Order: sequence, then C-alpha cells, then structure tokens
Amino acid sequence: MFYTELKIESDLNKLTEVEHFIDNLMTDFNIDYDYIGIISTPLIEAVSNAIIHGNQFNKSKKVTITCQLSNKNMVFSVSDEGNGFNFSEYLNKEIENRSNNGLSIIELLTNKMDFLNNGNTITYEVEVPIQLNNEREIILSKERKDVYKTTF
Repeated sequence: MFYTELKIESDLNKLTEVEHFIDNLMTDFNIDYDYIGIISTPLIEAVSNAIIHGNQFNKSKKVTITCQLSNKNMVFSVSDEGNGFNFSEYLNKEIENRSNNGLSIIELLTNKMDFLNNGNTITYEVEVPIQLNNEREIILSKERKDVYKTTF
C-alpha cells in the first residue's frame, strides 16, 4: 500500500506546494501527463475550498492532503480545521443548482466523492493508469521532512 501526506498552512500561495506534490505523484507512478488535469483540477479545487471556506485564510490552521492507492485508484482526501458545512444539503441539490462550482467540478471529474467529519474532510477517487516501480528511492530534503511522509 502506498500513502503520502502533505500539510500546508491556509494560504493560497501554498498551492505551489500542492502542484509539486502532484508532480511527484505523476513521476512516482509513471502516470502519463495526459492525465494531469484529472488529478490536479479536483485536488486544487478541494485545497482552495479548504483554505477559503474551511479555514477562512487563517494561516495558523492547516490543510492536510493525503493520497493512497486502492485497487489501482488514487484516493485523495483534503481536510481543514474549520467548522465544516452542511454537505447533505449541498448534495441534495441538482448539480446545475449548486452554488459551489468547485465542488461540482470535483464531483464531475472523480469516480466517488464523500464528505467526512462534519464536512471538514472531502475524499474522492480518480482512476488513472498507474505503473508501480519495483524499487524506487524517495529523497526528502531536511527542510521538507515535516511535510512529506510516504509509506509503502
């Protein structure tokens, strides 16, 4: 099983770290860059929502992003430290009547989307061709050790 995690402060400027996280996933799993939009668009939308709506730009609050492999699907979760929201009300509306376009984009681009922890966590799956290398080396710089955690 593969699991990796990234924690960032609630600052939209930190989205570049999320982009690096995505690039590393693309490289680590030999995913063709034709699929980058399927991976990056929902993740950037989910992290942006967590920063803006969940943590309300409070830099002392963190956004946690995880990715794990499950049956050759990539399962992502994005969690914030905010108050949550009424996701049942949101999901009961027809997609064209929803006020949050970001969540609608996530729902349209992913196989399965769920909310946990009173709406503080969104999880979703994407299906892309993944090629696992038998052996690979992961190098974490000293300054990033507290951010990237990878488990096989």
